[in-house]
Amino acid sequence: MAKAVVQHTLTVQRRSVVGTRPARRIRAEGLVPGVVYGKAAEPIPVTVKARDLAILLHSKTGERTVVTLRLDGEDSWEKPVLVKDVQYDPVDSHLVHLDFQAVVLTERIRVKIPVVLKGEAVGVKQDGGILEHFLRDVEVECLPTEIPASVEFDVSAMKIGETVHVRHLVPPKHARITSDPDGVIASVQKPKEEKPEEVAAVTEPEVIREKKEEGEAAAGEEAKGDKADAKKPEAKKEAKG
Repeated sequence: MAKAVVQHTLTVQRRSVVGTRPARRIRAEGLVPGVVYGKAAEPIPVTVKARDLAILLHSKTGERTVVTLRLDGEDSWEKPVLVKDVQYDPVDSHLVHLDFQAVVLTERIRVKIPVVLKGEAVGVKQDGGILEHFLRDVEVECLPTEIPASVEFDVSAMKIGETVHVRHLVPPKHARITSDPDGVIASVQKPKEEKPEEVAAVTEPEVIREKKEEGEAAAGEEAKGDKADAKKPEAKKEAKG
């Protein structure tokens, strides 16, 4: 087997102090605090230049690549690692912490890779359905030097009501999918039914007011008539007198 070529190298410094306040000072100096851990070694607190780390994380393979980690100092060493558990500040999204996992290039490891859906489902294109993407990544087992960039699935033939599970994925070359086979990757749902808009009751206040005024006017005329009738007998009595 040919020797694997590791494309990225990071230089780290051993970190003598730990805690929140020292970590803040470290970040103010343009460094990112981290930890190196492995199977047969004690965790080592380290610092790495934020600029160098950003270049690595924004590369094509990003976190899913083997890195040669070089520790400077009296007890210097080099070893292959994977970048794990990258933490970002929730406010300004700058790097605040990360872990490096030491690996053996000839031993298989388990890592998560993204699931990429290809094509346009027939249930969406022809029937107006909705494609729901649930599991965005799956775990695979492979050698550190053979980590797949992603696993793809073509959804073109999916109809409304059909679902894709982890067991339907074709494992990438040299890798074995270890996620739950029953995990739901995606499904095509029926289009959402639009509820008919409720027609608001139309009021005609002007018409009602006109009718009200007419009724009041009629009542007023009747009242005048009653008063006139009440005065007639008195007038007759005065005439007789």
